[in-house]
Amino acid sequence: MTYQDAIDFLYPLHRFGMKFGLDNMTELCRHLGNPEKKLGLVIHIAGTNGKGSTASFIASICKEAGLKTALYTSPHIEKFTERIRINGEMIPDDAIAEYTSRLQEKIVSLNATFFEATTAIAFKHFADSQVDVSVVEVGLGGRLDATNVVQPTHVVITRIGFDHTEWLGETLSKIAAEKAGIIKQHATVFTSPQHLDAMETIAQTALQNKASLVIAPAVTQLSVAPSDLGELRLHLHTRRRSYYGLSTPLWGMYQTENLPLAVLCAEELGLNERAIRAGVTNVLKNTGHRGRLEIISRTPLVLLDVSHNPEGIKAMVKTLMTRRASFKRLLVVFGAMTDKNVSSMLAELSILCSAVFLAAPQLKRAMSAQAMYALAQALNMESSAFTSVAEALAAARAAMQDGDALLVTGSFYTAGEAAAALLPVAETASPLM
Repeated sequence: MTYQDAIDFLYPLHRFGMKFGLDNMTELCRHLGNPEKKLGLVIHIAGTNGKGSTASFIASICKEAGLKTALYTSPHIEKFTERIRINGEMIPDDAIAEYTSRLQEKIVSLNATFFEATTAIAFKHFADSQVDVSVVEVGLGGRLDATNVVQPTHVVITRIGFDHTEWLGETLSKIAAEKAGIIKQHATVFTSPQHLDAMETIAQTALQNKASLVIAPAVTQLSVAPSDLGELRLHLHTRRRSYYGLSTPLWGMYQTENLPLAVLCAEELGLNERAIRAGVTNVLKNTGHRGRLEIISRTPLVLLDVSHNPEGIKAMVKTLMTRRASFKRLLVVFGAMTDKNVSSMLAELSILCSAVFLAAPQLKRAMSAQAMYALAQALNMESSAFTSVAEALAAARAAMQDGDALLVTGSFYTAGEAAAALLPVAETASPLM
């Protein structure tokens, strides 16, 4: 089996959709010799927004501390192997081929999903590589997510909002219960600021599992310092240290919630200030983390962002408002999934957006450009619809004038197709999740 053979086998597993439950994962892991028990120290991360950035901060700090660090995130932006990294290096193509070949028969017999198969491959790669620490991002929810076969010593829960309500529940309490389901006995739990209902659920789950709970805003103080476009500088005070002038290229203002979680977790691991500072500064180089107000070009200013729900879009727009002097008009290429509150996402963008160029990513559950156009028109947004993200991107770039900025956002899939059009890579035609 070649790498492309493996990809051709794995991607069609999307037909099995999403399955909640750990039976398949337990069986896949047993078939591979239970790699989930050989991941070193495990840090498990759940939440609605900020999981990927927080995971990347922690993994980067661990790498700077000299630990052999595994990082599992999803989805990817351009290439499948982005999801599975050790010390920032993507899993080799031939490893994907080898592990997929070993799992193929079992995957077929179980009707395992794409994410279950991918998670099993990741855990096997990490175990075989004898990593010191594994930073594992939940795929969806937590309690019944495929990643929840791990036994973490540290659990991180980023801000919880309304997303995937058809699977996780219609209330914040129900959503929080699913996400808090990754809390294990005697773990140390770190959480962002939460709505009261979500916080109560997290606290109750921690208590039931005899896990210690650290509420980040209760034990930290933070202030933002002046910085250039593409940089976030801040002063962070914890109970252990004061970090003056922390600098990170993840410059979204929402990182002021994610970064304290990572620093608190790193401190609990006993990592020193040098590693923490270097990890925060070198997070992109150390992890390959992309698509969080990523600056693709400065002249003209082109930004790539994977925000995919109203809360994420709102936080991203808030950051751009702080940099309003950096551009004249903001043109937006936008595409989203049908299971999202697209009207609310567009409403948040309308605060700053001069014109929106709409296109559906090449995915069955993407909302059609025509449907998004109707929503944009209802909001009185200057809008136009296109048959592909690449076409929308070309039209938006042609419409740019001196001093304008272009933002691509709405989903990982939109960002991935735009990145492929902007920066071609070998693998561009496959779905992303």
